[in-house]
Amino acid sequence: MYRLKRYCSLLLLSSLFACKQPYGELLQALRTVDGHLLPTGHYVIIPNQGCEGCISTAEDFVKRHYTSAQDVKYIFTRAQSLKLLRIKLGTEVMSSSKVLVDSGNVIRYPEKEKDIYPMIVTMKDGEITGIKYQSPEEDGLGVALEGK
Repeated sequence: MYRLKRYCSLLLLSSLFACKQPYGELLQALRTVDGHLLPTGHYVIIPNQGCEGCISTAEDFVKRHYTSAQDVKYIFTRAQSLKLLRIKLGTEVMSSSKVLVDSGNVIRYPEKEKDIYPMIVTMKDGEITGIKYQSPEEDGLGVALEGK
């Protein structure tokens, strides 16, 4: 009986926690990929496969802006070849502490139908406060430049 009550209490607490953090799974994945999680800023998550124009735009954005903003980090996920990624971006970009690779492919998009687009995750006080996408309908990369 005690175990059942304890289990129910834990289940209730975890469900309350899940309700408070709609992006809990994504936040945990970001912690896995980035050992120094940004408390406030943006993560630009770029899939290797998907909307070619959107991904090319995001890769070019990384090359042009990876040194300019202290509160933006870039994560490449579902990369089929690190060697090809290094050729596209350059060794200097890939060596930056602001450019990360999700080599375990742990990042899952909250909106599965949008996993072909670069995703811009906004952080505030160590929590995810919003998500935008770089797609033909949305300029998510503009969010990462706000205030610059």
